Amino acid sequence: MKKIYLTRRNLLTLLNKLERQAAGDVTQCTIVKRDTVHPKYPMPEEMTIVAVEDEDYYDEREPGPVHPADEPTR
Repeated sequence: MKKIYLTRRNLLTLLNKLERQAAGDVTQCTIVKRDTVHPKYPMPEEMTIVAVEDEDYYDEREPGPVHPADEPTR
């Protein structure tokens, strides 16, 4: 299984991009990651992470369960 490591900074950046997009700014809502030298969290292949709104992603199915402690408050 491939892993993508996202820091708090990465996650907040994606959330900010969604907020900017909702406000009408032009943003691609993506982060491109590749790190071949990190000793603990290597990602040898380039990965593109794309932020999409819940309404767009879950338009054809219901979202899966989330632990109550992790449920978003938005």
